[in-house]
Amino acid sequence: MSKTKKMRIMWSALLMAGILSCLAAGREIYAKNAIQISIDQYDVTEDGYVQVYVNHNGAESFTPSAADGSVLVGKNTLPIEEIRKFADMGEPVTYLCLIDISGSMTDDGIASTKEVLSELVQEKGAQDNICITTMGNDVTSSGFLTDAAKLTENIEAIERVSTEDTNLYYGITEALNVLKTDKAVCKKRCLLIFSDGEDDQKKGITEEEAQTAVKDSHIPIFAVALEGRNLKDAEGSRKTLGSFARNSAGGECYIPFLEDDYDYADICGKILTRVKSSYVVSASLEGVKEAGDDTVYIGVELSDGTEKASDGITVPVGKILDAIEAIEAAKESTEINYTIINGQEETEAQDKPLGKYAAVGIGLLLLVIILAVIMLLGKKKTEQEETDEDAYGDLAGAAAWTSQDGSSGDVQTMMPGDMPAVSPGQDSSAREKRKKGKDKIEITLYKVGPGESESYKVTVKGEADIGRNSSCQLSFADDSALSGRHCSLLYRDGIVLVRDENSTNGTFVNGVPIVGEFVVNRDDVLLIGSSEYRIVWE
Repeated sequence: MSKTKKMRIMWSALLMAGILSCLAAGREIYAKNAIQISIDQYDVTEDGYVQVYVNHNGAESFTPSAADGSVLVGKNTLPIEEIRKFADMGEPVTYLCLIDISGSMTDDGIASTKEVLSELVQEKGAQDNICITTMGNDVTSSGFLTDAAKLTENIEAIERVSTEDTNLYYGITEALNVLKTDKAVCKKRCLLIFSDGEDDQKKGITEEEAQTAVKDSHIPIFAVALEGRNLKDAEGSRKTLGSFARNSAGGECYIPFLEDDYDYADICGKILTRVKSSYVVSASLEGVKEAGDDTVYIGVELSDGTEKASDGITVPVGKILDAIEAIEAAKESTEINYTIINGQEETEAQDKPLGKYAAVGIGLLLLVIILAVIMLLGKKKTEQEETDEDAYGDLAGAAAWTSQDGSSGDVQTMMPGDMPAVSPGQDSSAREKRKKGKDKIEITLYKVGPGESESYKVTVKGEADIGRNSSCQLSFADDSALSGRHCSLLYRDGIVLVRDENSTNGTFVNGVPIVGEFVVNRDDVLLIGSSEYRIVWE
C-alpha cells in the first residue's frame, strides 16, 4: 500500500472518530437537558373541563404551546384549551416538611434545616399551609398550619436527639399517606425531606417499599441532603435520598454542603420556583363518550416547538363519568328548549290572520277552566291517597320489620320488590318531611367500637356514594374489603335508604344482607367492608 493511501485512511479514521465524538457529546448534552414532565394531580370543573397539574424540570425556561400539545382521557385525544402557570391560578400550596432529628445528624445540619424552613415561612403565600414533621424512632407532626408565628415556634423547637435512630423509609411512606388523605391538604402539594439519607431501623418499611410508595403517589419530593456523622456509607445514603426525588413527580435533590459558600436560603427559592412555574393544562370533556369502568388513564403531551415530553396517571373514573353525564344532560335540555321555541315560532307564523286571535282566546279560556277542574279533582284524590298511605305505611313497615326479626330466626335477603314504603319509626316523620318539602338530609355514620369515637358526616341530596374510590362522597381508601363504589345512601320523600352497588363483599343492615334498595331507620347498623357503622340523622 502506498504512503499516500495510508495517509488518506488515517485522516479518514480521525475524521470519523471526531464526528462520532461530537455526536456522542451532543447526545449527552441533550439527555442532560431533556425536558421531562410529571402529572401530580387532576381535577374536573363544574363546566366539564379536566384540569391536569403538570410539573417539569425546565424551571421558567419551558413555555409549552397549547396548539402543540394534547390531553388523553381513556382512548380520547382532546385538544388543549388552555395552559396556565400555577403561579397565575391563585391556588394555595401544601408543604409537608419531614426533618431528620436522629443522632446521625449534625448540629450544623439542624441549623441549616431551620434556615431553609424559616425562609419558606417568610416566602409562602397567605393561604399556603405547612406541616413540620420530625423523624427519629417515631414520627411527630405539628399538623397543617398557615400562621407564621405558630410555624416559627415549631421550627425553633426542632433539635437533634442523640439517642434516636432514623426511620427514614417509614417516615416517607407515612408523609405521602398524609398528603394523599388529609382533608387539609391543597390540590397542589409537595414533600420536603431534610436528612442525611441514612435509615438504620432494623425493622419496618424497606427501601423498595418506600420507592414504590413514591412512584404511586404522584407527589413531587424535594430532598435536601445534609451532612451526617458516623455514617456507614455517606455517599450511598445521599444517592438513596436523591433517588426518592428523581422517582417522584417532578422533584429535585439538593446537596448544598458539597458546594463552597452555599446559601441555604437559596434552596427555598429554588423549590418555590419549581412549584410556581409548573402548569395547569385544561381540556373540555365534551364529545367524550366512554371513559372506562372503574379507572381511566389521563395523559398529557406538551411541547414548546423544540422539545416534547409526556406523562400519564390512572385514576378512579367517577369524576370523569359525572362530568360526561352532566354535559350530555345539558345538551338534551338545550335541544328540547330549541325544539319548543322553534315550534312556537312556526305556530305564530301560521296564525297571523285576525280571525284566529278570537279562536285562540276562546281556546285559552276553555283550557283554564279544564285545568281548574283537574286540579280540584286531583287535590281530593291526593288527600284520599295520603289517608290510605298512612294506614298502609304502618302495615308495610311492620311487615318489613317482621321479615328481619321474625320468630323463625331465618336471615332473609331483602329484594327491591320487598322494600316497604315506610319502615318502623319513619312513618310519621316521613310524612312531616314530605310536607316541609325537604330535599336533603345530613347523615352521620358512627364507627361501631369503644366509645364510637370515629364519625363521618355526609349530606345526602338524592344519593351519596360510599366506597374505596376517592370520587365517593364518603371514601375509605384504606379499607381493602370495600369495593370501589360499594353502596349508596339515598334520601327520597323523607325516607332514608341504602342501596348495594353490586359490591364484592355485600352490604348488610343489622346483620341482614340486602340486594338493591332497602329502607333504614335511625340507629340501624350498616356493615360494609371490614367495619360497622351506626346510622344517625336529625
